[in-house]
Amino acid sequence: MKLSKNKYSGIFLIDLDGTLLNAKKEIGDKDWQTLIKLEKLNYLRVFATGRTYYSAHQVLNENFPFDYLIFSSGAGIKNMKTGEIIFKANLNSTQINETIDVLRKLNVNFSIQHPIPDNHIYHYHEGKKSNTDFEWRNNLYKKYAHPLNSKFPKNEATQFLVILENEDEFNKVKSRINNLKVIRATSPIDGKSIWLEIFPQGVSKAAGGKFLCKTLNIPQEKTIGIGNDYNDLDLLAWTNQSFAVANSPEILKAKYTLCTDNENNPLTDVVNKLSF
Repeated sequence: MKLSKNKYSGIFLIDLDGTLLNAKKEIGDKDWQTLIKLEKLNYLRVFATGRTYYSAHQVLNENFPFDYLIFSSGAGIKNMKTGEIIFKANLNSTQINETIDVLRKLNVNFSIQHPIPDNHIYHYHEGKKSNTDFEWRNNLYKKYAHPLNSKFPKNEATQFLVILENEDEFNKVKSRINNLKVIRATSPIDGKSIWLEIFPQGVSKAAGGKFLCKTLNIPQEKTIGIGNDYNDLDLLAWTNQSFAVANSPEILKAKYTLCTDNENNPLTDVVNKLSF
């Protein structure tokens, strides 16, 4: 799909949980109106989330005023106008089996997500050390969560998710993962556990933004990013104008322009700062 270079004024890439969504998992009224305003100004509106395809659609639907959904931290992209998944990335069987072997030897709690769009379905392995966040997640998705026996039943997978409790555990696991993309996120369940996500090389929210910009002929200098967590770092490092909400970790607040927190319509605050 090729569009004229002047089709869009620019592109907003906006994280969901902890950024656009408030504690009730809703978009503020002012931000809703700002999304409508951005369409009138010919800005492309993209939500970029770590949520799976299924999980994202638990808080969004086709009536929301946005254009594209980057989900699973960039492993998939959906055109919200047509309903088409226009990009997806998967781990192959060799990558799956090698990673299972590494994680089992480390004896950590992990899951393997089925290929997109069914990546809310997963198989899990219980490690040596119990983890409340891991248990809560399995209970939350009990209809879709299955124990991992001797072998993962699919030839492809979207990602691995390893749930850890501290920096030392994270660094130990990360050091053992080779030739794959490791993304860090904070658990949306307990708000403190570390989620180490393993994807094919090249997967990230930033890569999803680059894919859309290349496809739609939008120059990088017209990109605006808003985020709040570690899995937004790649995105905010790439977007030309980058904003961290006030409830972000210090590492983001120290690097990027601050906007108001996720309870107070941060998108509207950013648009006001940019004087649209």
